[in-house]
Amino acid sequence: MSFLPNYISVGIDVAADFSWFCILTPDGREFKKPFKVDHDNADSLKNAALSIKKAEEQFSMKSKIFLESTGIYHFPLFCHLKELGFEVFVINPLITNSNKKYWYKKSEK
Repeated sequence: MSFLPNYISVGIDVAADFSWFCILTPDGREFKKPFKVDHDNADSLKNAALSIKKAEEQFSMKSKIFLESTGIYHFPLFCHLKELGFEVFVINPLITNSNKKYWYKKSEK
């Protein structure tokens, strides 16, 4: 029996001036190819939000957005997405890195 989440997953790789967004369906498939969002471009931010809303509508479920803590760079994006009503989580990169190492070691066995 496999577990499928009941939400759309959005992963965001945050940099200083832009971020890469990846939207996944509940079964782990790409909803659309990963795309770049410029932090200082209102149209870019709007299109990212519209892409997430489109996925939510298509699958009739809410999204959960995950982004790594990147000093101060993630904070404006986090606030923007929260203001739009999205459920947003900030992840400590030390934890994601240690999980990645754990799963790579486990898959090598």
